Amino acid sequence: MQKKRCIGVFTASLDDGYQSTIWHAIERAAQDRGFGSISFLGSRLGSPIASEASSNLAYHLASQRNIDGLIIISSSLATFFSSVDLREFFTQWESLPRVSIGMSIPGMSDIVVEGASGISQLVEHVVDEHGRKNFAMIGGPPSHDEAISRMVACKETLRNRGLIIDERLIVPGTFTQESGIAAVEKLLSTGLPFDALVCMNDRMAQGALDELVRNGIRVPYDVSVIGFDGIESSRYTQPPLTTVLQPMQDLGEQAVAMLDRLMQGGEEEHEVLSCSPVIRESCGCGPRFSYTPDLQEIPRYASIEERRAIFDLMVLVRKGDYDGMILRLNRAIDATSAESGALDRWNDYLSVVENHCAKNMEPGSKQLATLMGAARALTGEKFGRCQAAKRVSVESSFETLRQVSAMLAGAFESEEMYANLRKGLQLFGIEDGFLIVFNGKKGRARVLMSMRSQVGLGKDLSELDFDYLELLPPQIGRSWREGQWILMPLVHIDEPLGYLFVPIGIVIPALYDVLQEQISSNLKGTLLMEQVRSHERTLAEQVELRTKDLIRTNRELSNEIRRRKELEHEVMEISSKTMERIGQDLHDDLCQHLLGISLLASSVRKTVAQNVQVQQTLERISSLLTESITKIKTISRGLLPVELEAHAFTAKLEALVGDTNRYASVDVKLHAHPDFEIADPDQSLHVFRIIQEALTNAVKHSQAKQVDIILDVQNDGEGCPLRVATIRDNGVGLPEKIREGGLGLRIMKNRASMAQVDLSIDSTARGTTVKVVVGRSSDETEC
Repeated sequence: MQKKRCIGVFTASLDDGYQSTIWHAIERAAQDRGFGSISFLGSRLGSPIASEASSNLAYHLASQRNIDGLIIISSSLATFFSSVDLREFFTQWESLPRVSIGMSIPGMSDIVVEGASGISQLVEHVVDEHGRKNFAMIGGPPSHDEAISRMVACKETLRNRGLIIDERLIVPGTFTQESGIAAVEKLLSTGLPFDALVCMNDRMAQGALDELVRNGIRVPYDVSVIGFDGIESSRYTQPPLTTVLQPMQDLGEQAVAMLDRLMQGGEEEHEVLSCSPVIRESCGCGPRFSYTPDLQEIPRYASIEERRAIFDLMVLVRKGDYDGMILRLNRAIDATSAESGALDRWNDYLSVVENHCAKNMEPGSKQLATLMGAARALTGEKFGRCQAAKRVSVESSFETLRQVSAMLAGAFESEEMYANLRKGLQLFGIEDGFLIVFNGKKGRARVLMSMRSQVGLGKDLSELDFDYLELLPPQIGRSWREGQWILMPLVHIDEPLGYLFVPIGIVIPALYDVLQEQISSNLKGTLLMEQVRSHERTLAEQVELRTKDLIRTNRELSNEIRRRKELEHEVMEISSKTMERIGQDLHDDLCQHLLGISLLASSVRKTVAQNVQVQQTLERISSLLTESITKIKTISRGLLPVELEAHAFTAKLEALVGDTNRYASVDVKLHAHPDFEIADPDQSLHVFRIIQEALTNAVKHSQAKQVDIILDVQNDGEGCPLRVATIRDNGVGLPEKIREGGLGLRIMKNRASMAQVDLSIDSTARGTTVKVVVGRSSDETEC
């Protein structure tokens, strides 16, 4: 039996319509041909952004050991690269059959588009039909071959019309919506007038539209705007965007077909597809219907199934079979929706059916008019249902994202983080997958989390050290190569951490990028926490060993006691510094990431301004994200260092109690004697940390409803003052494993020893009482 082939796909994120549309087409075509696939989700090559550059490790995980052929969406990867740069970069995969989409790269097959004529036609249209004379342009990156070609075509077309563009009105962009906004800001700052704006892709055009409106410039009345690509969202801008439509579906499907021929021993191929201008309202034209009434021939882009359906409809219409026609059309539209989502094609297909049948039926036939009217009505209704279904899907996906973010936020204990990640992936409908981390040895990795049963593998997957070019441990087998997978690199700023390897299954591709960033932040926190635990265990073991040595060797007693104190101090110092680092990372990294998600939700809310239900859902998402940010800031404050003065001790405890009451479902009360204070700063800090740990144990482990913190001043038998801090809860007591020597209790006892205070812990089924007694300090000479 012939081995099933597995192909690789290189794409620079999936957060824009161009890449996600081509990617979907590739995945569908691969599945139709029986191929497995692995999508390596990297970023733009040569990016100056550290996290993007680190994400490109995903590409280097692809090799002959895990794929049989490679498709590269080069036009998206090459934002900062020329075709020459790309050729050099991709030489490491030259032993594999390769197909480049969007850019010609020497030495490999490619499928590209001829976009110059399409954008030239739109420039001519804006000049001839709308009388525009003063043009501005937002280009692509200076080294991007496609962007350069489009720019040259625009300039040449204007020159043929006797128009010369002022070079100051040409601003480079990076194909992102943000760069479109920045480009318009720069154009307006020149003070030079322009009445037409040509953008080298739709995302920059969308950003330009927003910025023009923000500055009181009316589109298309003051400025005509045109884009390039024809992504789906360009239909729904205000006004709808006039653009050049790329055959993105065909690019993906034909790339898979070309790669199939290459894997079977075929020769290098080069194919050029044509683009077509789409006139909408942003250039100045009025609303247009999305079909051509006099269309006679089936469009080239129609699939085999669509052509078969068109012929079936011709037969049914000529027979006058109303019910049969409606049923067949309904089935055909559903098939197009599942295959490409381009339901508007059926307006043109119905024109072909109508014109064909008109030749074979009586002129002016009422039956034909009735049948075609019903067909167009059904098509319009199905299109509306499809859009409604997409809105519901977006709402559901963002609600799922909110739940997953809430589950992962603040979960830095490894087992808790892995359990929450499993639940989160399952909420997205993902039932399989692996979390892989690089283990510090060159070329090696290990499994941190698997969603598969480990029965029959012989040992825990987390114990398996493997070559990461295998992607997964060999013990799992090779059958996974028959599925459709996505590999998301996990990075923290410029530090590669590992990757998440899951089956394709999330409805909205852009959510892969958001999920990738969320998991990266949590994984970094988890790994840091593991380091803390490892350091604490190591140092605690050293303390224990040295203590045993003290019992056996009296001669070195004094030196060993000093060393033990030093080690205890190191434990405290390392724990404090590491907690401070985690707290800082929580505040600076994860809070900013959650804020980014909140801004994304706010942005989406603007795009669905007419849907009140979606608005309310997104407002709820923003509110919950804000709440999550507040909780994380509260946690980070608890981890950051505390500087205590004698008179500030009670105030700091009040702040701790306030924070705890905000995020925990426990009633915490502070009862403080007005004269309670601890003069020694180090002693004060240790007592504060003991109280903090006791309060944390009560909240997390005791199931208490109420916790009382009592700060009292009492007298000893000689009339000298004692400061007594008591933490008492009404819970069920601490778990046995914690009472028998949990790390937290050991640290509390170490702190008490270093602070020279008395610590007692009494835990029963009726609750837990922790008491700290601070005696007379060294500088108190009198009682």
